[in-house]
Amino acid sequence: MITESRIEKRDDEYFRVTSYFTSHTGTVSLKVEEGQRVEEGDVLYTITRLDLIKKRICEITEGTVRNVNMEIDNRFCGYFVHVMDLEHRLTPEEAQIHEEEAYYTFVYAPQGAQYYTTPNPGMPPLIGVGDIIDSGHVIAIAMVMKKRREITYEGKRGRVAKIYFLNGQQVAEKEKLFGIVLKPISIRKKRTDEKTD
Repeated sequence: MITESRIEKRDDEYFRVTSYFTSHTGTVSLKVEEGQRVEEGDVLYTITRLDLIKKRICEITEGTVRNVNMEIDNRFCGYFVHVMDLEHRLTPEEAQIHEEEAYYTFVYAPQGAQYYTTPNPGMPPLIGVGDIIDSGHVIAIAMVMKKRREITYEGKRGRVAKIYFLNGQQVAEKEKLFGIVLKPISIRKKRTDEKTD
């Protein structure tokens, strides 16, 4: 299954819109209709190829079906054809996280590996939420097949706002590791009405 996800803001509310595309050629049979509410586990559509039927199942907790491509129902389709969108209204907590993350610079996993925040068991973490980091700072350890690789920060000076993995967790390539808020050096300007001696 191929999906693309984006966040849209409408009337002070946020929605996650997930677009579904065909992942291979086959005959598509739609199982939902425009405006229908769906829940996790509901079948959205099937795609049949060489007498094999593959179900495409809703993977979010709940949502509303939008932009259904009725032209492809019960027709043979090619690869990467838009099937439909699922729209999910973000909870207040999800919306707050989205607004906070708008200010983040992300550090992504350079490879699939187990990632650690500590250099060795029992030692303090390399960094924590709230720490200020500069380019060249070691921020994590990646372990692949018992080979250890230090992950260094290569961005501008910033504050660690969020860590997206637990110590020792397997993380896929290009998934978020850290959210950094860039921290400019502030220089206090002298007010023009201040007296100088």
